[in-house]
Amino acid sequence: MAQTLNIHLSPQLASFVRKRVESGAYASASEVVREALRWFVAKCANGHGDVPSLHDIQEQEIDREEVRAAIERLRQLRVGTTLGPGLTVRELRDDGRR
Repeated sequence: MAQTLNIHLSPQLASFVRKRVESGAYASASEVVREALRWFVAKCANGHGDVPSLHDIQEQEIDREEVRAAIERLRQLRVGTTLGPGLTVRELRDDGRR
């Protein structure tokens, strides 16, 4: 029989859970948490000593979002540069140093 637990999540984890539900990948926040816990239990059961904590996973997701935002900023800069829209990231960087 399932038990109900109340948990407190950081704003970042709560946002992650909401985004997973809003994407349609999960029907509820409970499903997201259950899957994450099943994954964690399986990793621990397989003897993986280097299992990342849920906090580590959260930080990795934040890092990915920051990278995506930086790439988008570079794309916007590329469009506005006088060197042309076919500019490579390296050329864009070098142009910014001049």
